[in-house]
Amino acid sequence: MTKRIDRSLLAQQIGPLLVLLAELEPALGADTIVAAVRKAAAMPAGQQRIAQEIVDRPELLTGQAAAATLPGVLRFIDALVRAGVTTVVAPLCPRCGKQRPLGRPFDGLRLCAGCTRKAVAMPCGRCGTLRPPARRNDNGQPICQACWWRDPRSWKACTSCGDERRVAAMTEAGPVCTRCRPRPELTCGICARTGRCTISRATGQPMCDRCRERWIVCSRCGAGASLKGGTRDEPLCARCVNPDPAFWKRCGVCGITWQLTTARCARCSVDRNLSRIFTTADGTIAPELDRLRQALVNVDRPDHALDWLNKPGVRDTLHTVALVRPAITHEALDAMPPNGTLAHIRSILIATGALPPRDERLAALEPWIRKTIAARTTPEHQRVLHAYAIWHHLRRLRGRLDDQPASHQQVTNIRHQVTDAAALLDWLHTRGSALATCTQADLDQWLAGTSGSAARSANFVRWATAHHHAPRLTAPATRWTGPAGPLDQDRRWADARRLMHDDTYPIADRVAGLLILLYAQKLNAISTLTTQHLRHAEGQTLLALGSRPVVLPAPLDRLVNELADATGPTQGSGLINAPSSWLFPGRWPGRPLTEEALTRRLRAHGLQPRQGRNTALFMLAGEVPAAILARMLGIHIKAAIQWQQLSNGDWTTYAAEIVQRKNRGRTKESQQFE
Repeated sequence: MTKRIDRSLLAQQIGPLLVLLAELEPALGADTIVAAVRKAAAMPAGQQRIAQEIVDRPELLTGQAAAATLPGVLRFIDALVRAGVTTVVAPLCPRCGKQRPLGRPFDGLRLCAGCTRKAVAMPCGRCGTLRPPARRNDNGQPICQACWWRDPRSWKACTSCGDERRVAAMTEAGPVCTRCRPRPELTCGICARTGRCTISRATGQPMCDRCRERWIVCSRCGAGASLKGGTRDEPLCARCVNPDPAFWKRCGVCGITWQLTTARCARCSVDRNLSRIFTTADGTIAPELDRLRQALVNVDRPDHALDWLNKPGVRDTLHTVALVRPAITHEALDAMPPNGTLAHIRSILIATGALPPRDERLAALEPWIRKTIAARTTPEHQRVLHAYAIWHHLRRLRGRLDDQPASHQQVTNIRHQVTDAAALLDWLHTRGSALATCTQADLDQWLAGTSGSAARSANFVRWATAHHHAPRLTAPATRWTGPAGPLDQDRRWADARRLMHDDTYPIADRVAGLLILLYAQKLNAISTLTTQHLRHAEGQTLLALGSRPVVLPAPLDRLVNELADATGPTQGSGLINAPSSWLFPGRWPGRPLTEEALTRRLRAHGLQPRQGRNTALFMLAGEVPAAILARMLGIHIKAAIQWQQLSNGDWTTYAAEIVQRKNRGRTKESQQFE
């Protein structure tokens, strides 16, 4: 009864409004109008003011409500529209023209939230970006919200973890950070893990933080985008979760990325961060770095690029590179302090075409040799070491490479030889002697030492004697007497069968292991294989390991072809897609997998690359003539002859015993894969 009296009293107070709406839409009932007024304002005084403003300005009901002085007018119109009133029109934002909720007035007109932020935006006194001010610094300059969140003055000690972080929520115990803010323990609707989740506005299901930050390849359309729905096995992007364009908002910069907010998408954030880093004081960006920026912006995984750029060492190194003038060259980068980040940036510049390609191992070896020579205190020793390192080792290495990159082992051997030679020269200098006056007694005393350099410096002594840098001295040569590890044919065939038929191993590891176990290939030769080494003729797959290609048996041919198809003309590194033809691409763009990384991966599967290669080479040398073996496997003819002599020597009985254990009667290699 009381509620009915209140309705009639309110109807009397807003009588002119009822008359106005009855003229606009005669079928509209008084109860609908009264309910809308109640939703717009709770107090009678506020309800009367809303009714009075609408009666005085009836154009507010026909799309002009952006000029209303009372926010309750907008709430009243929204309630009528929701009730199905067709003559009342919801207002558009007068600046952007979009149907969005209007907020505070600006210059007499109420704007949407996005236009309001743009209207009140000011250049941030710290980052310079045009954003709404959140605070002001000590000088009175505006500070945007992002800069204020990074300011330690806005941080407080989290009552949960104790770290000084930005306050995300206030609890009864005190402030908590973003990681510790209270959230319900729910089961994620995508990965099915139980943890702290938030309800996704796109699907209405719980979503954990890990899934919210995940970047996927959509299982339906194949596009690379952030995860919005689906399952872990069948993830979906925004377009496939809800194809309605009106449901999603767009990136505020590119206007392309579908997302739930108008914040910058990951790709636009990468572009903004790189532009800030690469722009110098004169407002320009070097052409080489602009190509790098374009390559990083167009990566398949912009989230990985953002994570990489957020590392302090990466940002500092990129900014230092941006300051290089007049042009960014290899020589300019060599002058900077070397580190892994700089080497990675150099590889990206080479992959994008900003820098010409070069052999990085050889380029690093040359300054190391110069530094080692300069460390000697006498000109005579510097001259001898220069001739030994530059004219003997480095010249021979360049002749062997034939425009191919140097391997890790080749460079390591030269470093060891030069280091050992320098150690001998330093030892002679401490004794008041020199290489030209060294006697056999001095050399024998040095060779009798317990250091590794003493035993390995014999090569330098023989070279110095042959080139008349030292008197006639005799230094014993260390001859290779055979592999040091055991040769186990049973294990070799067991490992080969496992790699052939077990699909749980990565295909690249299976192919690399089989090339070692079947064709006795070195790790450096495997890692530098390209698609140009792979050929097809008469339905067969051939692989050029030496001067004569070998026909790959099944199922190895299928695995190699799948590996070549998986890498393709371009393969993704951690950041960019670089044109390359490596069968075993590395983590850095334009470079193959390193020998060290390949060794770690094979050993993780229980393989011993050195012992497996020795066993395979021992068996092949006993069955194939040395000349054919050298051409087929790409090894030196002298090495093939040594292995052939070894296989017919003292280990013949051992090999026969191994073969007779479980493989009696099996003489053909194809039977080993039954």
